[in-house]
Amino acid sequence: MRIAVLLAALLLGCIPASARADDAASVAVAAPADLIVELVLNGVGKPDLVPLRVDGAHLWIDAAALRTAGLSLDTPGAIDVAALDGFRSRYDPLNQRLLLDAPPEFLPVQHVASRRATRTPTTADTGAMLAYEAFGYHGGRSTSASLWTEQRFFGNFGVISNQGTFRMGGMGGARYVRLDTRFRHVDEDRLVEATVGDLMTNALSWTPSVRLGGVQVARSFRARPDLITTPLPRFAGQAAVPTGVELFVDGYRQSQTQVQPGRFVLDDIPVVNGAGAVTVVTTDAVGRQVATTVPFYVAPELLKPGMTDFSAELGKLRRGYALDNFRYGRAAVSGSLRHGVSDRLTMELHGEGAARLANVGAGALWTPGHVGALRGAVAVSRRDGVIGHQITAGYSYTNRRFAIGAEHNIRSEGYADLGTFDLARWRGRGSNDRVSGSIALERVGSFGAGYVDARSRDGFRVRLASLSWSKALGPRISAFANVNYDVDRAQASGQVRLVMALGRASVHAGVSADRDRGAVMQAGFSRAIPTQGGLGFAADGAVAEDGAGYGQANVGWRGRAMNVELGASAARSAASIYAGVSGALVMLAGETFAAATVPDSFAVVDTGAANVPVRYENQLVGRTGAKGHLFIPGVAAFYAAHYSIDTLDLPVDNTAEQVERHVALRPGTGAMIHLPVRRTRSVMVLLSDANGAPLAPGGEARVANGDASPIGWGGLLVLDRVVASGVELDVVRADGGTCRARVAVPADLPSFGRIGPVACR
Repeated sequence: MRIAVLLAALLLGCIPASARADDAASVAVAAPADLIVELVLNGVGKPDLVPLRVDGAHLWIDAAALRTAGLSLDTPGAIDVAALDGFRSRYDPLNQRLLLDAPPEFLPVQHVASRRATRTPTTADTGAMLAYEAFGYHGGRSTSASLWTEQRFFGNFGVISNQGTFRMGGMGGARYVRLDTRFRHVDEDRLVEATVGDLMTNALSWTPSVRLGGVQVARSFRARPDLITTPLPRFAGQAAVPTGVELFVDGYRQSQTQVQPGRFVLDDIPVVNGAGAVTVVTTDAVGRQVATTVPFYVAPELLKPGMTDFSAELGKLRRGYALDNFRYGRAAVSGSLRHGVSDRLTMELHGEGAARLANVGAGALWTPGHVGALRGAVAVSRRDGVIGHQITAGYSYTNRRFAIGAEHNIRSEGYADLGTFDLARWRGRGSNDRVSGSIALERVGSFGAGYVDARSRDGFRVRLASLSWSKALGPRISAFANVNYDVDRAQASGQVRLVMALGRASVHAGVSADRDRGAVMQAGFSRAIPTQGGLGFAADGAVAEDGAGYGQANVGWRGRAMNVELGASAARSAASIYAGVSGALVMLAGETFAAATVPDSFAVVDTGAANVPVRYENQLVGRTGAKGHLFIPGVAAFYAAHYSIDTLDLPVDNTAEQVERHVALRPGTGAMIHLPVRRTRSVMVLLSDANGAPLAPGGEARVANGDASPIGWGGLLVLDRVVASGVELDVVRADGGTCRARVAVPADLPSFGRIGPVACR
């Protein structure tokens, strides 16, 4: 009997404990209480403590505290979260927490950008450059030579440049022909580029581009590589708890991120141009995964909604380009405007005019869903009272395996623009139709087909059809074949070619055929010049059906200072030889550097020490010279490139103050990238007072950079990382007095050498 009573008591005692575990608030807080608790919203703890009033089953909290935590609530004052529809709340007295689960629609929308590039301000130092390309030719009884040069002066103000060619031999004798002279400046804050001098008008896909001598103001999106101008896919979802999100584009993972509870939007998903599919995989805390696939189509010609691209030019038409130095025609004006209306529509406007000519037009680019891109434009002109028009329409579609494009352009007899209005014989109707397509089949290869039907204004018509095929036959061998057919002349031509890769070299052989030469057997061997410089060569030969032979060969060499090329060719009884050399000389920071390529932008890494390894974009590009400089050509403008030095090979007494930098350069300019390396030593200094007695121990000496060192017995002071020029010391003596000392370090003093006594006054 006693045992039964004890068991019953134990069971009755267990029931209240279980109830407390399930509903802590109702047991722990019997009367209304004002508390300060941690807010845990959908499993995520918030950093700020919030006031909470617990009154039985009611949990009152100020709405402002909930809005601070990220909830979208319009109700003012205190809110009973236990009574909110869709909310789940529980007070945890043991940990002093309010556990609140809110529906996703009350949580803030999170915008997760797949690309988080940041803008880096550009830099440019003042300097000059002389680029050159010399070429000589001799064949039969003809000998000629030419020298192309560009003179460039640059700095923070912009770039002033002049290009021209000096020719000798041939029909024109010896003369210099000026090509282009201009000043160019880019305003990175406004994304505007201004050009004064010789220029080309910026054209739309349905307008021509002409050369002017004048002024141009245009949008420059390239000044902001971090700016995405094309509408990219977006994906929206929601999460009830902290969730991992993985992004796959056409089966390849592009990014992985973590989102908090609530709605989220993946912006600017990085994709390829054309059609594809984005798959978003969400994984919650317990490992449950949900995959959602969304198709997309990206047309790179579209602009994001609200973005505007423009170009405006005013000047005189250039005439006799590459023939005359300063021949300009009539005054002209031209302007183009593109504006992103929506993710699927971009509108275009264009206008141009001159004396006796006016031309205006409008166009649009539209992507109707995932089926490709449509574009169209209409332009109307008036020349000498005659009105004409031009109509352009096109369609394109691209995916990973298939692409097709078509375009139709027709011009009426009276249509004119800046490229044709002052040509007396440039009249008559004209049209141009083009259709092309390609498809990649994994086992068969890649096929391409095209058809062009062009009618010029003088009535001449050309209709050409082509078909091509290519396939990799193995890891080193590939095959290529194509057939062309001239519809109007009823002539066909074709070729078949095999190419075998042999490391840096390759060999090829094939056969071609046409009506004029018959069958021609071809073979060749080539080796490309290594990227870091060196020797390359190529040789090709062919034998026609009638036994005639053709051949050519060339040898090229690229060094750090220049490029050199030699070549020869022979056809039947004629032979010719040629030679060329090219490069550039750059003047920057009082030093001249030679480069093999003509750089748009370039950098000079300055370490102040010789033989320091330098890396550009994590690739070793060389070692600094005797003056501590290394010239790096071919730097991409506006891109924040990574420059660094390798400190592992530095002597033990050398210290790098900075080992890496990210620097963006302006186009056509150069800059010094300072990564200073200084020779430092640890030295022992004996400090004495003005009377020559050693300073008492217990004081300290502080150098200019703030480092302090204690003074030991006999006034001994040990200094680390002392530069060759010496150091200034601010000394606090053991008795509290102060004095200053100047320590000069001899150039031949070894590390941990002794200096002194040095008077501290």
